[in-house]
Amino acid sequence: MNEIKRPQLRIKELESLLAQAERRSYILTNLLKEATAEFKQALEQVTTSEANFRAIIENAPEAIYIADAETRQILDCNPYTTQWLGYTRSELLFMKVEGLLHPASRGLKENIRKALEYGFVHVQERRFRKKSGAFVDAEVTGTVVEIQGRKCFLALVRDITGRKTIEELSRYKELFDNVIDPMIISHSQGVFLEVNDMACERFGYSRRRLLSMSFKDIVSPDRMDILKETGQKVRSGETVQFEVDVLTRSGEAIPFEFHSRMINYQRKPAVLSLARDLSIRKQMEKTLIHSERLSAVGEMASGVAHNFNNLLQVIMGAGEAALRKLESGEIRKCNDALSNIIDASHQGADIVNRIKDFTLLEAGATDTVRVFSIGEIIEEAVNLTQPLWKNPLETRKYRLNYFRTPGCLVEGNPSEIYEVMVNLIKNALEAMPRGGTLSISSEICKGQIFTTFTDTGKGVVDENIQRVFEPFFTTKGPQSSGLGLSSSYGLVKKHGGDIRVASAFDKGTTFTIVLPLTVSKKRTRDQRLSAREFKPDNSLRFLMIDDEPNILKMMELWFEDSDVELHTASTAEKGLQTIRQERFDVILCDFGMDDMNGLEVGKAHLDFCRIAGIPKTPFMLLTGLDTQLDAETLRGVGVDRVVKKPIPADKLFHIIQEMAAVSVNAA
Repeated sequence: MNEIKRPQLRIKELESLLAQAERRSYILTNLLKEATAEFKQALEQVTTSEANFRAIIENAPEAIYIADAETRQILDCNPYTTQWLGYTRSELLFMKVEGLLHPASRGLKENIRKALEYGFVHVQERRFRKKSGAFVDAEVTGTVVEIQGRKCFLALVRDITGRKTIEELSRYKELFDNVIDPMIISHSQGVFLEVNDMACERFGYSRRRLLSMSFKDIVSPDRMDILKETGQKVRSGETVQFEVDVLTRSGEAIPFEFHSRMINYQRKPAVLSLARDLSIRKQMEKTLIHSERLSAVGEMASGVAHNFNNLLQVIMGAGEAALRKLESGEIRKCNDALSNIIDASHQGADIVNRIKDFTLLEAGATDTVRVFSIGEIIEEAVNLTQPLWKNPLETRKYRLNYFRTPGCLVEGNPSEIYEVMVNLIKNALEAMPRGGTLSISSEICKGQIFTTFTDTGKGVVDENIQRVFEPFFTTKGPQSSGLGLSSSYGLVKKHGGDIRVASAFDKGTTFTIVLPLTVSKKRTRDQRLSAREFKPDNSLRFLMIDDEPNILKMMELWFEDSDVELHTASTAEKGLQTIRQERFDVILCDFGMDDMNGLEVGKAHLDFCRIAGIPKTPFMLLTGLDTQLDAETLRGVGVDRVVKKPIPADKLFHIIQEMAAVSVNAA
């Protein structure tokens, strides 16, 4: 019985174990199903994340690359990297990180070491080199990652070229606006595109008004040729320096020096011009040049005094001889002596005039434009500088040779060319401190006059030969202003000529002045008037007002046998009283008198004619002063002409006829 029960119990146990196994199998099956589902879900999530990450990497608008931390070999990169740098992906995978950077880049190994130590890299600026060779600025940041057991560096690179450009433009804009000189950006044809605040301030226009203008609106019409010439040079790529007078809104003409060059402005070609006000420099140059002229005259003072003493000796001796011959009745010999006095007086007047011209020379202030002989100008310059090279008390020995060619006629201002000649003679003598020879010659070739000044001095070294005409450049030390040759260069250029220099150190220097030859003389307006015949029906009534009795007496003696009826007044008040009572054809009044000056007399005469309703009589001013009188001021007080003392009576006679002729023609 027991044996029967035992198998039954065993079967029950087995059935119970089987039931438990089935339950466990069910649970495990469910768990496996759940695990499989979770794995699939996790796998899907990982796949999705990887796809999302890859999509982010592939579509990132910034360069991303992975490099081996040890070898710095590039292992992978995103498409933007290839697009940005211009390489293919396969080309990049054969390169190292340093191959992408600017050759001057430093500290790459140290940065990777710090990245391995700290796990990331702070933002740094680097310059990357594109396949085209161009360089771009970028910010680099990154972190350390492990790929297949290797330490790698994942870098994120952001192109900051645009930001850098904006920053640079901002700095340039700040510089542009705060520079102390006017700056202009213009179209290649001269239209203003941008101006700084200083341009508005110096030119007197608002910014809005200036931006509607061009260079043609602020430069006088007679300087358009300079704008045209410089514009062509700038457009060809040259950096050009030129000087023009800028007309401000108030009408004032201010000299400016411009430096212009081509630039890119808003992706288009434009011209950048920096303007520098030359007013102070020009005034300083004038002052220094005037000082240098006075110094030169001071150096020649002993020679001038010697010349005047000679002339006075001639005048004194001839005057005494004339009196003696007059007493003995030898009229012809008396006339000869008086002629010598007149000739000596003319020579003295010429010396005074040339000294005044040399010391007071300003553009257009001394002589009108006329035709003159270069030979005569050189001879006068040689005579004026004679004390510098022919001084019997000087141990230095100079020899001056002058070879004159006839027919060397030039049209222009003789006083300005005279200054050039004096400057070159002085310069040559100073270059020969121990003495030497100066040779001057002129010749005509192909419509031009070549005048050379060759000295046997110490010469000019090669590095200075191109600078000798620069303002303030000198090798003579502080005693020289360095403006003599610069001033001469400007005066020669003004006459349409050129001045050249050739030198050999320790052998000498040659300056060559080239001026255009004038074939036929062109007469000035005054010369044309003097050539006009004036034949009055009656004698001319001429009033002369002067407080110097001897001058009036001399004029009375000379005019008493002429066709001019001379009336004199010894004071300004007497002269005005005579003007109110009588009518004259011409009036000549001395500038400096005790009771009134000549300008005041001219104004009183002008006012009288206006009130009386009668035509104004031609009014001339007689002066021996060096003062340059303003033409506008003279017209305002009724002065028609200035006559310089001393003047020969016969020349004054012709001037009176000219003025009367002008008055008749005007009527």
